[in-house]
Amino acid sequence: MSVTPETLAAAAKSNAEAGLTSASAFVAAVFTAVERVSTLNLATARTAFDDSVAFSKAVIAAKDPKALAALNLGALTPAVEKGVAYGRSLSVIGGDTQEELTKLVEAEAAALGKNFDTALEGLFKNAPAGSEAAVKAVKTALANANSAYEGATKAAKQVAAAAQASVEKATEVAVESVEKGTKAAASALKVA
Repeated sequence: MSVTPETLAAAAKSNAEAGLTSASAFVAAVFTAVERVSTLNLATARTAFDDSVAFSKAVIAAKDPKALAALNLGALTPAVEKGVAYGRSLSVIGGDTQEELTKLVEAEAAALGKNFDTALEGLFKNAPAGSEAAVKAVKTALANANSAYEGATKAAKQVAAAAQASVEKATEVAVESVEKGTKAAASALKVA
């Protein structure tokens, strides 16, 4: 297998085009995430403003301190729930973006691996006689490295999934605690 300037130029052009395509896809995924977060933030700000106006009107309409206290307690749980919903939405956007970027990186790694394997096969075909043991050792080392990479990737995905599940459970417990506390305070207010 001989390498000519034309072969090198074609390979360089192909690599540059592939790199540009990959970079474009990566940036598009990041821009999509930024757009989603911006939309979420605008919607959240609008809802917060509307809620603030409604709450202010209710405070003005309150007839006594007991009604005002009940109004404050009644606003606590929805505020916490909205905060949790916002956090979950951010988490979904982050998860979707991470998944998209992971797919892009994995596809790029697979393509690079394929190109590397093809180049190695070309070198192995032209290896001098008697180098079969060295070729076999290199192939075994590459197979082991690929296996280790796949194992590490799988483990990282499992850790991320476990962490996400823990965060969701902790959020659930926090919301339940706030709801119980609010109900207890509301009951105490009614007794007083």
